[in-house]
Amino acid sequence: MEWLIETLRVLREVRDWTDHRSLDRNKRRIATRNAVHRAVKVAESTLAANETPTDARPQVTPLGPARTHRPAPTDRPRRPRGAADPRPAERQAIPLDQIDPQALSAIRRLRRYGYRAYLVGGCVRDLLLGFTPKDFDIATDARPEEIKSMFRNSRIIGRRFRLVHLYYRGGKVLEVSTFRAHITADDDDADLLIKRDNVFGSEEEDARRRDFTINGLFYDVGTGRIIDHVGGLHDIRQRYLRMIGDPDIRLREDPVRILRAIRFTAKLKVRMDPDLHASIRANRDEISKCAPARVMEETLRLLRIGHAERTVELMDDLGVLPVLLPEIRAFLDGHIPGVDLPVPEDQLPTNAHLMKRHLQELDHMVRNQDVSDEVVLGALLYTPLIRAIDAEDDNPRDRNRVVSHFLSSIGGRINLTRRLSEHLRQIFMAQRSLLPHSGTRRRRGRRRSNDAALVRKPFFDDAVDLLEIHLRAMDRDLDVVEKWRRKSKAHAEGRPLDDEPLDPSVNGAATASEIDDRDPSDEEERASGQDGGRRRRRRRPRRKKNAATDTAATSPEGTA
Repeated sequence: MEWLIETLRVLREVRDWTDHRSLDRNKRRIATRNAVHRAVKVAESTLAANETPTDARPQVTPLGPARTHRPAPTDRPRRPRGAADPRPAERQAIPLDQIDPQALSAIRRLRRYGYRAYLVGGCVRDLLLGFTPKDFDIATDARPEEIKSMFRNSRIIGRRFRLVHLYYRGGKVLEVSTFRAHITADDDDADLLIKRDNVFGSEEEDARRRDFTINGLFYDVGTGRIIDHVGGLHDIRQRYLRMIGDPDIRLREDPVRILRAIRFTAKLKVRMDPDLHASIRANRDEISKCAPARVMEETLRLLRIGHAERTVELMDDLGVLPVLLPEIRAFLDGHIPGVDLPVPEDQLPTNAHLMKRHLQELDHMVRNQDVSDEVVLGALLYTPLIRAIDAEDDNPRDRNRVVSHFLSSIGGRINLTRRLSEHLRQIFMAQRSLLPHSGTRRRRGRRRSNDAALVRKPFFDDAVDLLEIHLRAMDRDLDVVEKWRRKSKAHAEGRPLDDEPLDPSVNGAATASEIDDRDPSDEEERASGQDGGRRRRRRRPRRKKNAATDTAATSPEGTA
């Protein structure tokens, strides 16, 4: 009987597909459509002849735009008059104009095909708290393959956590996931890290497997009700961050939740549950078990929310900063990275204040413009790195060595890619060159050529943004930033640079060619040109004009 039901389901799908396809007076298409219709009728009559009693009759749920079989009125369980909905729901007015139109369209299509679909997660949380959601996620009981069959603009992604992305114009992406059940490790397994999460479940199981109660809410756009299985609506009203389940177990299952808890506390300005606070301090070392790429992604999110100062304070208070970025914690304790020199005790408060000011200016810039990953990380690392650079001599190669060693030490923990690390190195090497220095100036033509070479660098705009953060943190004038941006605009428009260029080619400042030089350990790669940079030209020795005279002058007879 099951094979007959499955056959009927497939035939209905094919029938609806052929009905929506243009025939164009094509005899073969017409014959195919008629054959499919006949096959559906035969299957339906066969199923009706072998039909089980009404109470045990199977419900056929079609895949695709087929008509959904609905139970007869006599079979539908009726709710007693005055009885409440068994689902824990509460009507909450969220205007539809605040919801993304593509998300509404996707939900309505899923429902038209006979599936349940809700807005879920951060978008519901942000709408209830008065924030503007960055994206809208959808949860449904349809499987990934079924979702893909309904949307032509879809793609199944993920291996550990399979879901569907819907792509729209302008780069917009909607995420549609299937209800999942909570996965738990064996009792005798000390490592609770989740490595597989593709077990589908019910709506309530999907809510309870999520990390925090404020993220476990579903919003039904059709009825305007909030479906709450975990008590998240109460915690949102109280502005309280609580873990679903035992915090110790949930944090060990996915240690990235530690960073997410810090981000939500700083961004949403909520109070953290004391049990969650204690569990984070106890399980902070579990972060090292996570994939470095996920740690890097969450670290960038922490610094991009516009509350980087509060984020770093929470990381330090919870003991996460020494695990994730021990170089920053060591610098605040009085050690300059890469240099065997302690920081004077009278400078410790100044260093902490300068780092705080750089993070404040980063928050200001993030709220007003798009900021690259290099600038975000550079603002965090600026104070310790500049202190290490200033501790070295004026030789650019020594400063280059310090920056490269510092970036390579943190690259393994937060997955600094080669490209990102190289751009950061060049940006920090360019900081002295962007500032006007006093000293012996070089020839005017050399100044112009060096300015033009620096403006052409791909990292130039990020270097100027980082310089602006630094000057604002030091309460200095921004004229030098405006001048460099005028030069950049003039270069982009093909106009000559200003008549009075800034002069980075002075004592202690690296030239454009010196900024491009990598660490001496990469000499072979730089010489072969495989790193994508310019190959350094090797100067040829001078050819002697009179070989005979030189030979005679250097011979024993000539010296006598």
